[in-house]
Amino acid sequence: MSSTAQTTTGFAERYQSILVPVIFEPWARELIRRADPQAGEHILDLGCGTGVVTRQVAALNLPLGSLTSVDHSQEMLDVARRLSKDSGLNAEWIQADASALPFKNEMFELAFCQQALQFFPDRPAALHELHRVLKPDGRVVCCVQGALDVNPMLLAQAKALDEFVGPTAGDAVRAICSLPDAHTLRDLFEEAGFHKVRVEPVTLDLQHPDARAFAVGAMGGMHTGDKLSGLAQANIDGATDAFLTGLGPCFDGIGMQFPHLSHVVQART
Repeated sequence: MSSTAQTTTGFAERYQSILVPVIFEPWARELIRRADPQAGEHILDLGCGTGVVTRQVAALNLPLGSLTSVDHSQEMLDVARRLSKDSGLNAEWIQADASALPFKNEMFELAFCQQALQFFPDRPAALHELHRVLKPDGRVVCCVQGALDVNPMLLAQAKALDEFVGPTAGDAVRAICSLPDAHTLRDLFEEAGFHKVRVEPVTLDLQHPDARAFAVGAMGGMHTGDKLSGLAQANIDGATDAFLTGLGPCFDGIGMQFPHLSHVVQART
């Protein structure tokens, strides 16, 4: 992908086209399998990004009570709304802060939160808000990225960005893995009022047939924005090559296959 192509396509579009199919669709399926949504339920997708969990829930074709998706990023929501409109999906997309949800008490039976909790500036407040808007005996299913050193794709990405873009760009990857401790996760949920809290390490085996395309797309479509925009092509190529080298045995010379470890949290109000 050329630097020109990167600057003419928004980061949320690249996030959707590159990261969502490889990482977030498989995790969405895993969370939905565990949650087992039921007909008539009112469902919240908190930190929805471009709406992959929402779309996967809608694909179940259940007669839901409602489907509501919240994110702080307008650009992510713009992509989610476009995809929703294209597919005829009936969901409400709301821009809001997770620590100040614009809902009355006890609105939802089920909430999802995929790879978002670690980014909330005030995690306790966000979980208290989530507890407030869930009905009694409501349930939440959440996944949070594990440690950097057990996620080879993210480790390779962080090192490549450190070297060719700078430590601030690498820090954006490290932020993905900023809540890796299972005990901390359990404490956060219990202190917010949740019970029957279960925290389980889960590894999905993920892959992409074109590792070079994934590398450029991943570094250019991160949750915090494009990390390659404005770089000289030589630096983009250098970062890409470093990413691929850093994958080690996860890269076969063309494609990539890598373990992706997260903690899955299931809890009830």
